[in-house]
Amino acid sequence: MAVIVVDTTAATTTASTDRSIIGFDSILPISTVSGENADTLNPFSNCLDYRDNTKYSPAITSGTIVITFAQPSTQTIDYFAFAIHNSQNAGLTGTYEVDGGTGYSVVAEFASLTNNKPFVKYFGSISTVRQRLTLNFTSKLYIGTIYTGVAVVMDRTPSLGFQPAKYASLDTVEQATTQGNNFIIGRREKKGNQAKATFRYVRFDDLDTWYNDFANHVLDSKPVFFKWSEIKDQAVYGLQNYKALTKPTYVTSNHADLSLEINGYV
Repeated sequence: MAVIVVDTTAATTTASTDRSIIGFDSILPISTVSGENADTLNPFSNCLDYRDNTKYSPAITSGTIVITFAQPSTQTIDYFAFAIHNSQNAGLTGTYEVDGGTGYSVVAEFASLTNNKPFVKYFGSISTVRQRLTLNFTSKLYIGTIYTGVAVVMDRTPSLGFQPAKYASLDTVEQATTQGNNFIIGRREKKGNQAKATFRYVRFDDLDTWYNDFANHVLDSKPVFFKWSEIKDQAVYGLQNYKALTKPTYVTSNHADLSLEINGYV
């Protein structure tokens, strides 16, 4: 009898080092912005207003824009994200660079994007006072939100039972049929997608560094980025349901359970 041995070492190692990224902190509201060359109806401030019905748009309809962000004092950042955009239609490509004190270095690159699909890149902590965003596009570009700051990095991916937003539509449907049960028409109202995640045994020491700020951000109706896997290109940008904002629940004297429910764009 033949015995087949499957080596799962690589897969196990990858899974054990994967982790979730939550982005809600951003230094852009305290930054000086230059080079954005916005059109009069779509200023860059639309990227900072925590709304999804306003967008920034360059004045030019194609070409390259280089936007520089500068802060009055040294900041630590480790992620870059944007959402609510027409990048696919506009042929957007670009880079995000950070000056860590010895000149700019590219920490994020993007191309072949899908419209409105959130882009999240975690690149590790860098101390900086200026950053540079380059946008190349072939037709009129619109971007609704840009964040850069310090992300919450969980020490693993969600616990069993996780619902990825990619597969969880919130759309509502109305269907009409005749008395003879013949189909007439159906209407679909888009409501976005929903991620539901539970993280078990989160250290209270870790929660002390971010949870209260996160809760205040949510209660102020400000959106968040949630990338459930650093390895997979699957992220959601939207509102954490304030009614489902769970308080960390005691498990041990050192650990708590925590749940998220984020509704938005995927």
